[in-house]
Amino acid sequence: MKFGPLPINDAIGGVIAHTVRAKEAILRKGSVVTAGDVAALKAAGLSQVVVAMSEPGDLGEDEAARIVGQAAAGPFIRLEPPFTGRCNLFSDANGVLVIDVERIHEANRLDEAITVATLAPMRKVQIGEMVATVKMIPFAVPEALARQAALALDGALRVAPFKARRV
Repeated sequence: MKFGPLPINDAIGGVIAHTVRAKEAILRKGSVVTAGDVAALKAAGLSQVVVAMSEPGDLGEDEAARIVGQAAAGPFIRLEPPFTGRCNLFSDANGVLVIDVERIHEANRLDEAITVATLAPMRKVQIGEMVATVKMIPFAVPEALARQAALALDGALRVAPFKARRV
């Protein structure tokens, strides 16, 4: 991923890094620059804009977060659809959150572009409680890096459901 200021004509297809407000033109952070946006920005007198441009082999932040989150999710863990580079994981059972902490650390050590945060291991959780989040820091990451993190995480989170017992 390339990140930085570009001439407006070269920014088509890039992701806006910061909200741009210039006269009538408003481009929100995270939106993709279109030809229409270029015309509006030029009309507002701007000559460049700060964008993130994907390179060959990059995945968008949402797709990368989905891949990594899906890999981390073991039994009784469900994913919400990713948004703004974040994929939240929730408990699908009342029970105890079981985490392979070393796998989480391994994924977090790969690159600062990928962050996995969880509740504490062996914590009691309820159905619908958020137990972890996966966040892609930049707007895009190399697919190979996302796949490496997914491989490292492979089922690192699960919920051990409570079972009724007679005593």
